[in-house]
This record gives sequence, C-alpha cells and structure tokens, in this order.
Amino acid sequence: MGKTKQVSVWVDSTPGQIARIGRALAKAKVNITAFTAYGTGGESPIRMLVTSPAKAKKVLRSLDFRVTEEDVLRLTLPDKPGKLADVGERLAKAHINVDYAYSSVGKGAKKADLVMAVSDLAGAGKALKGL
Repeated sequence: MGKTKQVSVWVDSTPGQIARIGRALAKAKVNITAFTAYGTGGESPIRMLVTSPAKAKKVLRSLDFRVTEEDVLRLTLPDKPGKLADVGERLAKAHINVDYAYSSVGKGAKKADLVMAVSDLAGAGKALKGL
C-alpha cells in the first residue's frame, strides 16, 4: 500500500482518444499499469498509473492534451469476498471520503490492485495500515 502518482489526460469524449493516448505512450515505452476512462460529455478524464509519470506527461502534452498529476492511494489486497468492505469501513470510521476508485483482478489472480483518490491521503494510509 502506498501513495503513487496518477496522470490524468483530459480529452474530448470522441472515438479514438484512448487509441491515440495508448499509441503515443507505447511509442515512448511508457507502460500503463492501471487506467479508467469515462465520458461525461465534453472534456472527460482518462486517469492512469504509468511506469514513468514525467515522461508520460511530456509525451501527452506534446499532443496538446491537458494533463494533470494527482497523488492517489494504491492498495494490493487479497482477492477475497469482503476485502472492499473492510477498506470502506476503515475509511468511513476515519471520516475519509473516496472521491473515486478503480480496480482490476485478472482471472485466477489471488491479488487485486485498488486505486483510490481520497479526501485525506495520509489519514487513509493510517486507517488502512495492516489491512
């Protein structure tokens, strides 16, 4: 568990944006390790964890995208029923709000990665210690 940098690319919600971003990062040899994208109409965020945030920001800005960087929490949890509930309960008890989160588990995986933007990063780290 720990704080990590997330790169957010703000794009018009139109076909081909994910391909354009993915191709540019691949060409720069930047690997995307987690991402979420959702259209909200107009400018929408594509949020990513990447192997080199600084390089990713440079590449994406060269394509005239608006790019931001945020600190988020990344947890690796056992892939078992109730683990998300444990996280939610601990954060609620510490009065920490989850602004958004995304996660993935591969078929047959024993662990899940959970990325969370929270209202208090340091407090969340304390609340989730030992989980």
